[in-house]
Amino acid sequence: MEVEQNNVESKELTRDNATKSVIQRALNVNGVLKGVSETLKALENNKVKLIFLADDCDDENYKNVLTLLAKEKKVPVVSVDTWENLKDFCKLGLPSSEIRKIAEDKGKDPKIKPRCSSASIIDFGEEDKESLDFLLSQN
Repeated sequence: MEVEQNNVESKELTRDNATKSVIQRALNVNGVLKGVSETLKALENNKVKLIFLADDCDDENYKNVLTLLAKEKKVPVVSVDTWENLKDFCKLGLPSSEIRKIAEDKGKDPKIKPRCSSASIIDFGEEDKESLDFLLSQN
């Protein structure tokens, strides 16, 4: 008797969930550097394996310097829609959704901090090859 196989994936791979997976695995081994200065310093020391850069980074000069240095060092740069998403993926502070809820409950405007326009991976930890390949194929 022939068994019919279903080609249904349990979880659709998207840019966001692939990014979350790669960052989470790197966070588990302290392999994520967050922010401008840490990323640039590690790039200059040839320690960076992958960079995440927020599309809405408000400093064009920084984006240009980071992108050029990454290209020179042959380090892939993966774009993330917003610095807020990158902050949440890197687990910096309270999640943005929670900050919004607290502010809403108090009748105030949310002040989401810290900003995170870039993050770099120096150690992937237990590598999620499928997610990593997906991200690299998107660039």
